[in-house]
Amino acid sequence: MTINLTPLEKEVMQLLIEGYNAREILNWLGIDYSDYLKTKYNILKKLKIKRVIQILPASIKCGLFK
Repeated sequence: MTINLTPLEKEVMQLLIEGYNAREILNWLGIDYSDYLKTKYNILKKLKIKRVIQILPASIKCGLFK
């Protein structure tokens, strides 16, 4: 199963997996909150999950991480 993520989605996903919170991600990437929410929503939608906590298992299952 191939998941096509944008560079921003990949960066946000990696930071979420590493345990960063929204405020830290906003500061790190220099994006505004609405962009963060939209990006997070797109990640969850593409991985077909409902919660951020499910990102790591879903990304491993899809072959994004090994």
